[in-house]
Amino acid sequence: MKADSQRLFIAVPIDDIWRKRLTEQCTLLQLNIPFQKWTHPDDYHITLKFLGETSVNQVQQIKKHLANIAKDTSPFVLKENDWGTFGPQIAPSILWAGVGGDLTSLNNLQKKVDSMDEIGFPKENRIFHPHLTIARRYIGIAPMEISKYLPETAESIIHWSVSEIKIFQSHIHKKPMYEPIASFKLNSI
Repeated sequence: MKADSQRLFIAVPIDDIWRKRLTEQCTLLQLNIPFQKWTHPDDYHITLKFLGETSVNQVQQIKKHLANIAKDTSPFVLKENDWGTFGPQIAPSILWAGVGGDLTSLNNLQKKVDSMDEIGFPKENRIFHPHLTIARRYIGIAPMEISKYLPETAESIIHWSVSEIKIFQSHIHKKPMYEPIASFKLNSI
């Protein structure tokens, strides 16, 4: 990493009630599902755009871009939803918690955030799949049916109003790993 750059991403933070519930669920999951790395509870978030190495000049442009988006975006409600994995079923790379609720507003917000070509960050090539990364790198010796250990979730159990987006800086060998460096309140008319 260059001395004048930071490793950044833009995300929606989750509320404390869902964080507490996820922490309780993950404590139980860790007893049954062997993953190499579990996300620190303070690091739970919904990524809107990964930026990577970002210069000080770019940070100022990003802040201006996000302030404009926040000004024109109303708060919306998200809900706890399903659980799942990315990667091969017998050895998944990611365990995630899903997001429900007003996904149209979340998708629209992500599209606005993602449009930063003029700042030097091209649009994502993959489809946006809103989730919270819970664990990485399955290290089980034998294939197992992870789904039998995942919590059953009714979409309406936990919900919260998304009222801000944040820029986070990654600190690779720290826990928690992500530090918010800027916050943008959504327009609450």
